[in-house]
Amino acid sequence: MDQSGLRVLLVEDDDDNRELMAEVLEASGYAVLSAASGQEGLKTLSEHSIDVVVTDVGMPGMGGLEMAKAAKAIAPTVPVVIVTGWAERDDIARARGREVDAVLIKPVDPDALTSAVAEVLRARP
Repeated sequence: MDQSGLRVLLVEDDDDNRELMAEVLEASGYAVLSAASGQEGLKTLSEHSIDVVVTDVGMPGMGGLEMAKAAKAIAPTVPVVIVTGWAERDDIARARGREVDAVLIKPVDPDALTSAVAEVLRARP
């Protein structure tokens, strides 16, 4: 899949993690728009054409699962990938397939990140 021109909205409250993931995605050819909170991410999503959302689960204020649900309300066909250290939580399992299209476990492997983004983009309607 040609990633050029595809926009990833990256929502991560940790500056170092956000910068690292953005670099990985940009090196794979994606255009990355970054946000440091769920609220900022939703604002970006409502103002820009986004192809996929990647969001951390554990953020202060609006967490990633809440952000994913709100993102699907704004842009129902945009896939959402969540990044978490808590893969076994029931709320994550329930969200998968509805608000969440893929789950990545921290620490995020760069190849897993780019593979997950490419996979959800291929699967979108």
